[in-house]
Amino acid sequence: MRKTMKDVSQVKSTEEGVIIEVFDETVDTEKVKEVVENCQTGKCDCMSEETKAKVTFMDFKVENGKPVIEIKGDVSEEEIKKAINRSKKEL
Repeated sequence: MRKTMKDVSQVKSTEEGVIIEVFDETVDTEKVKEVVENCQTGKCDCMSEETKAKVTFMDFKVENGKPVIEIKGDVSEEEIKKAINRSKKEL
């Protein structure tokens, strides 16, 4: 089965922005890292320009053996969910 970010993760609001937690343990951590690197360098097209402008910080880390993407800025859970729904990268 082909999986993309929307299939394997959930978005949670934080005080400084949002985090995206990957709950599917079969996902290749390196591929999730690639998604983040593409976003950081502007190679992704899942976030609107308006949303990209609001992001002040984005990082990838592993917590409890699972990938987590931390996004800081004036972004809402809803905006990030929309971006994840547009993401086509297979994990």
